[in-house]
Amino acid sequence: MAVYACSDFHGCLKYYKAIKKFLKPEDKVYFLGDAGDRGPEPWETIKAVARDPQFVYIKGNHEDMLAVAVQDALKGEDMYSYRVLINNGGTDTFEQAMAEEDPAGWARHLEKLSLIEKYVNKNGEVVFLCHAGFTPWLNAHNTDVEIPNEDDLIWNREHFYEDYNEYDWMANAVVVHGHTPIPYLWDDFRIPEERQEAGAFWYADGHKVDIDTGAVWTGHCVLLDLDTWEEHIFEVE
Repeated sequence: MAVYACSDFHGCLKYYKAIKKFLKPEDKVYFLGDAGDRGPEPWETIKAVARDPQFVYIKGNHEDMLAVAVQDALKGEDMYSYRVLINNGGTDTFEQAMAEEDPAGWARHLEKLSLIEKYVNKNGEVVFLCHAGFTPWLNAHNTDVEIPNEDDLIWNREHFYEDYNEYDWMANAVVVHGHTPIPYLWDDFRIPEERQEAGAFWYADGHKVDIDTGAVWTGHCVLLDLDTWEEHIFEVE
């Protein structure tokens, strides 16, 4: 059995299908959010991930925006949430969700998705999986990791610029996340052009890794093995 993570399909069902073809029946995948919006098959991609027992679906900011917009629309409330969603590429996703027999049920399902999961890999490393990423540090009793609030786990980008040495790190902790397309980070992290390759972006001395490749416009996504840290790159026409 292999355990993987991937993220941010953004309506590109082709990546889900390619990964499914690659997986063995006993494998498990943590999907780190943002299945829909922007791409050509946003609602079908959300449904495929949500219905697949091999996938652990973690909530991203786009799932959250969709759930709120659908619930507000069904209540006849102010459509500010709808405008936020469509400004983030969610027009088709919203319309297709509302055409479902039970849009309220789907909204509740997306609203209740897990925000963060923990996996201890075969090397004893503690892997935290969430959409936007965070900086883990031990609490005053040195027994547990303090987890940010929901908005931070699905929206925050400030943690990229935190010095992890300021915190009492779990020595074997790795945070795996998506949310921020990796090419957006190359300038800030002064990555030279010759090192701007497809695949995951490791930083914080190997304690954090971003796996959002910007698949909807870069043409590739990454499936990360959480035990070996091997990266499987999928490029699908």
